[in-house]
Amino acid sequence: MAISTNGKPNSIPKPYLRADLLLCEDRYRIEELISDNDIITSYKAYDIFRKKFVVIRELFPRAIAERAAGDEQGISVKLMSDEACFRVLKDSYKSRAKKLIGMYPLEYAGNVLTFFEENGTVYVVEEALEDAVSLKEFLLKRHSAKFTTEDLLKYLDTVFALLAKLHKKGFWHGSINPDNIMIGADRKAYLVHLSDPMDVISRSELGDPAIRDISYTPVELYVEDANRGPAADIFEMGAVLYRYVTGLKLLPYYERVNDGKEPQPPKDTLSRVMDFQSDAILKAVALYDFDRYTDITGFFKDLSPDDMDTESLFSDQEEARHFKKLPFWYRREVWAKRWYLAAVVALAVIFLVLFIPRSGEIITDIRINGFYDRFNKASDYEKCRMLAELDQKKRTLFTNDYMDLPDDVEDEERAKMIVPKYYDFQLDHYVEGAKVNTDRKVYEYMKIDYLLGQAYVTYLSNEENSQSVISLKPDRDGGYTINRSRTDKSGNQTSETITAKPENEK
Repeated sequence: MAISTNGKPNSIPKPYLRADLLLCEDRYRIEELISDNDIITSYKAYDIFRKKFVVIRELFPRAIAERAAGDEQGISVKLMSDEACFRVLKDSYKSRAKKLIGMYPLEYAGNVLTFFEENGTVYVVEEALEDAVSLKEFLLKRHSAKFTTEDLLKYLDTVFALLAKLHKKGFWHGSINPDNIMIGADRKAYLVHLSDPMDVISRSELGDPAIRDISYTPVELYVEDANRGPAADIFEMGAVLYRYVTGLKLLPYYERVNDGKEPQPPKDTLSRVMDFQSDAILKAVALYDFDRYTDITGFFKDLSPDDMDTESLFSDQEEARHFKKLPFWYRREVWAKRWYLAAVVALAVIFLVLFIPRSGEIITDIRINGFYDRFNKASDYEKCRMLAELDQKKRTLFTNDYMDLPDDVEDEERAKMIVPKYYDFQLDHYVEGAKVNTDRKVYEYMKIDYLLGQAYVTYLSNEENSQSVISLKPDRDGGYTINRSRTDKSGNQTSETITAKPENEK
């Protein structure tokens, strides 16, 4: 049976969600594009509710769907005949997301937190892995075309363990490649893109999307009526090992099917690989699923048997490993010492030039953020005490202070002597009054003015606007008088005068 060789992704620029777009009832704010594989478009996003970054993966099959023109973000099929295919993709995407949510939390995985439907498609929200890089980027920095199996398994053992757990629960990944394996700050591998709808990816309407990497995807994901399951993950993990053990990419499936070619055994590629490891990798990447391992655990054990002394396999490899661990001053070559010393000095100079001048600014930002966070959460009485106890230096830092300006100037001139600053709770920093943006769907600002022994606290948000005039001098009972006016988003206005006392805050 001959299979089509059409497999190059489209190079035409594709439309993406715009930055600052809010999704899921204004909870998630799109920050930037991460990747696009013709089926799933991934974005870095900010969870406004949890105040942390996440990854949002949008189902957008390029071959059959298109985004609305202009500012509209809706996705619809290009042809009515593709509606059924799009519906199958959405059902698969939601089904896989539900299964993953039910298994939360998975160790060493990009865990799925939730999913929702919007803009005519499905979005999956995934945990963001901080300071992680792809396996491809990580190994590229090692400046080597080939690695030993033992060296690779030090990182990939967590992926094997994760897949074993998923397979026991009847779940398989299907799109494993060096871009979807992330190396975290702990130097362990994490698997992402678990929710990709790979069980229906072979539908002819989808063409040949880039989600299937020709060097890592088994033949069954290209044939609609083929049997698909955990064997695809075994093939893909074998293909990853083949790539980095031999320095070569695995032969495309169509050359193996149509031309009868078979990949070169790793042991014949001048690689430091044992015969049994070479045989295990070849078995894992067998063309048809029934020739591969029946489970991922068996593949892992055959790569590194329990009774094998992995520390003494290669004397030259062990020497190189210890050589890398030594500090630069133990290097035998004089030129290496000088090179490393020059690099350390250069980094120290860069640190002094860039960080030291900004250290004061960074500390100031931390103090400002801490003040407004405490103020926003405090009771009325605590807010009055905080404002009354600010000295001149702190008033200058945290507020718009008009109290110590010259007395012989008009009010209009006095107002011009200070540029009003608002604290933006969404961005966690000050903005000038002219840059306050109330056209956003979600916004939250606060401005504190000191004038004539009173503090004027102005609060602006998409839900409510208010102003509180606080007398900074307490009365005989130790309370503070507050005159407050409020306007809700419907335009209804209310006003009240209260005395904030310690006993009232209990």
